[in-house]
Amino acid sequence: MARLGSQAKAGFYPTPDSVCELLKAKIIFDLEKGARLLDPCCGEGKTLSRLAGGVPNLTTYGIELDHQRAHEARSRLDKVLWGDSLSEVMVSPGSFGLLYLNPPYDTGVSDGAKSQRLEVQFLRRYLGTLQQGGYLVLVIPYYILKHCAKPLARYFKVQVLGFPEDEFQAFRQCIVFGRKKLLAPKEEAEQTQTHLEELAGMEPDEFMNEVETLECIAPVSITVPPPAKPLTTFRAKNIDPLEAIPLVRKAGILKNVLAELTPKKNNVIRPLTSVKKGQMALMLAGGYMNKAIEKNGRQLVVKGVMDKSEKVINVRENDSGEGSITTRDQYIPTIKIIDMQTAELIMVQ
Repeated sequence: MARLGSQAKAGFYPTPDSVCELLKAKIIFDLEKGARLLDPCCGEGKTLSRLAGGVPNLTTYGIELDHQRAHEARSRLDKVLWGDSLSEVMVSPGSFGLLYLNPPYDTGVSDGAKSQRLEVQFLRRYLGTLQQGGYLVLVIPYYILKHCAKPLARYFKVQVLGFPEDEFQAFRQCIVFGRKKLLAPKEEAEQTQTHLEELAGMEPDEFMNEVETLECIAPVSITVPPPAKPLTTFRAKNIDPLEAIPLVRKAGILKNVLAELTPKKNNVIRPLTSVKKGQMALMLAGGYMNKAIEKNGRQLVVKGVMDKSEKVINVRENDSGEGSITTRDQYIPTIKIIDMQTAELIMVQ
C-alpha cells in the first residue's frame, strides 16, 4: 500500500484494487522458499499481502508512518514497523528479494536551498535493501521518472508500464519493474537515463502511446530469489506502545517496577541498643508496632494512638477582675488491645 497525494491533501490514497488485481494476474511472482518482501510505505498492508498471495515459507515486511494503519497492517503482514521510513527505521542492506515501493508523491522539506522529491528519497534510501537479482516494483507518476532516472539506470534493468486508462487519469501513474544488477557500464546507464527522462517529458497521451499499459501485456513469470544473507536488523527507533505493552506484561517487568515504586510498608524496627520499657511504651502508643500478635495460643490485635489535650497550669486574676489562664499541651498515649478470643477491648494509658 502507499500514501499518495500532496501536502494540501495530506491524505491516504491506496493503490487501486483494480491495479492490484492486474499486477497479480500479469506479473506472476514465483516466490522461492524463504523469500522476503518489503513495502516501506505499506499503509494497511493490502497490496503486499495480495502479491504474496498466501504463499508459504516467505516473509512479508512493512513500514508505515500512520499508527492506526500500521496496526491494521499487522493483521496482513508478518512484520510491520511503525515510524518514518526515511529517518526512524534501520534495515539490513541486501536482505530482500522484492521491494514494492509506492512512496508519497511530494517534495520533501529541506533546510537548504534545494529540496528533493520524496519519491527519489525513498528510492535512494531503500534500493540498498534489495539483494542482487532482486526485483523492484516502483509506482510513481510518470513525470517523476526524470528525478528517478539516474539511480534506476545505474542499478536496474528496467521496464516502464502505464496504469490502465481510467486509473491513469487520477495521478498519471506508471509502474517501473526493475531487476537489480551490478553497476551498469557508463554508456549503458546514460542511454537508459536519457530514455527515462524522455518519457517523463512527454504529454500524458503521448506517454500512454509510447509505453505498454499493464492490462495489455502478456503474463510474465518473475522468480523472486531466496535470501542471500540473513536479516540482522529490521527495527524502528521509536517504541510502539501496542507492541511494547504486551511484551512488558509477559516479561513481568511492569510488576517489578510497580513494586519498586510502591514498596510494601515495613514496620520492622531494628534498635541499636536494647529497648527500655518506657521507649517500648512510646512506640506502642505511637502506632509503630500496630499489628496482630499471637503468643501461647492467645490472639491479640494491638493499636496505639496518641491523644492531644490541654492541661491548665496556672490561673491568675488581678484586682480589676482581669485574669489569665496558662495551659500546656499534653500528649496522652493510649494502647488499645482487642482479644480475638473473648472480643474484649483493653485500654492501657
